[in-house]
Amino acid sequence: MSELSSLFCKVKITKSQLDFFLNSAPEKPTLNDNWQKWWDSREMDSKMDLTPEYLHAYNENTNQEVLDGWMEYKQAMAFSDYDEAKEEWQWGMLFFSENYVEMLPMFAFIVSMEKYVSESTENSAIVYPYFWGDSNVDAYIYFENGKAVLSPQVKSTSDVNAVIMESTIVCLDQKWEDLSKNMEMD
Repeated sequence: MSELSSLFCKVKITKSQLDFFLNSAPEKPTLNDNWQKWWDSREMDSKMDLTPEYLHAYNENTNQEVLDGWMEYKQAMAFSDYDEAKEEWQWGMLFFSENYVEMLPMFAFIVSMEKYVSESTENSAIVYPYFWGDSNVDAYIYFENGKAVLSPQVKSTSDVNAVIMESTIVCLDQKWEDLSKNMEMD
């Protein structure tokens, strides 16, 4: 990776569960078989072993503070939209990261949502180079049977369910259009 990848997450979650999640402290992830298989499936330069020191949560007091930090970081072009009628939360960043180690706390943040989301085949998060025309997927997380799963199999956008991928692109296209209107050009 050499360019910043984008992050898009869409989950079904009730407003009260979203509030519980956002008011909770970031959870320390546990290095388990899923994390290890996902890490082993990724290609990266100078790859090191995934250790508990690398796999950590954000240091903020609440998940809301994590989200606020990204929202306030203008260069990320972050967004967060909750639809009460659909009980659906869509959020992400157009410019997230290019470094797997830097991404790990966000993946822990997403995985920790597993006990708050409502069951839906649409619940997922994807990190990929949306702007750069590359089909590589840095990470794909889906939720199934009350668990978040980092998919070691999804390595390309073609490995993602076509409907989910299309809705991801539509949302990111719209967010780029909306957020770039107020962007200052040098």
